[in-house]
Amino acid sequence: MTLPISAEAKGVLWVVLFGLAKTFQYSGLSILGVEGVKRLKNFFKKKSAA
Repeated sequence: MTLPISAEAKGVLWVVLFGLAKTFQYSGLSILGVEGVKRLKNFFKKKSAA
Protein backbone atom coordinates (compact mmCIF):
# COMPACT_ATOMS: atom_id res chain seq x y z
CA MET A 1 0.00 0.00 0.00
CA THR A 2 1.70 3.14 -1.18
CA LEU A 3 -0.65 5.59 0.44
CA PRO A 4 1.01 8.66 1.99
CA ILE A 5 -0.42 7.93 5.47
CA SER A 6 0.96 6.43 8.64
CA ALA A 7 1.34 2.72 9.22
CA GLU A 8 -1.33 2.80 11.93
CA ALA A 9 -3.84 4.38 9.56
CA LYS A 10 -3.00 1.79 6.89
CA GLY A 11 -3.57 -1.00 9.42
CA VAL A 12 -6.91 0.44 10.45
CA LEU A 13 -7.97 0.84 6.82
CA TRP A 14 -6.95 -2.73 6.05
CA VAL A 15 -8.89 -4.12 9.02
CA VAL A 16 -12.00 -2.09 8.18
CA LEU A 17 -11.99 -2.94 4.47
CA PHE A 18 -11.18 -6.61 5.06
CA GLY A 19 -13.92 -6.78 7.68
CA LEU A 20 -16.43 -5.23 5.29
CA ALA A 21 -15.45 -7.68 2.55
CA LYS A 22 -15.89 -10.67 4.84
CA THR A 23 -19.19 -9.29 6.18
CA PHE A 24 -20.60 -8.97 2.67
CA GLN A 25 -19.27 -12.41 1.73
CA TYR A 26 -20.91 -14.15 4.68
CA SER A 27 -24.15 -12.18 4.42
CA GLY A 28 -24.36 -13.17 0.76
CA LEU A 29 -23.87 -16.82 1.65
CA SER A 30 -26.51 -16.64 4.36
CA ILE A 31 -28.99 -15.10 1.90
CA LEU A 32 -28.26 -17.81 -0.67
CA GLY A 33 -28.39 -20.59 1.86
CA VAL A 34 -27.19 -24.13 1.36
CA GLU A 35 -29.49 -24.85 -1.58
CA GLY A 36 -28.47 -21.68 -3.36
CA VAL A 37 -24.80 -22.55 -3.04
CA LYS A 38 -25.49 -26.02 -4.45
CA ARG A 39 -27.36 -24.47 -7.39
CA LEU A 40 -24.48 -22.08 -8.07
CA LYS A 41 -21.95 -24.92 -8.02
CA ASN A 42 -24.06 -26.96 -10.42
CA PHE A 43 -24.50 -23.93 -12.69
CA PHE A 44 -20.74 -23.38 -12.96
CA LYS A 45 -20.07 -27.11 -13.44
CA LYS A 46 -22.53 -27.22 -16.36
CA LYS A 47 -21.15 -24.00 -17.82
CA SER A 48 -17.54 -25.20 -17.73
CA ALA A 49 -18.47 -28.58 -19.24
CA ALA A 50 -20.30 -26.98 -22.17
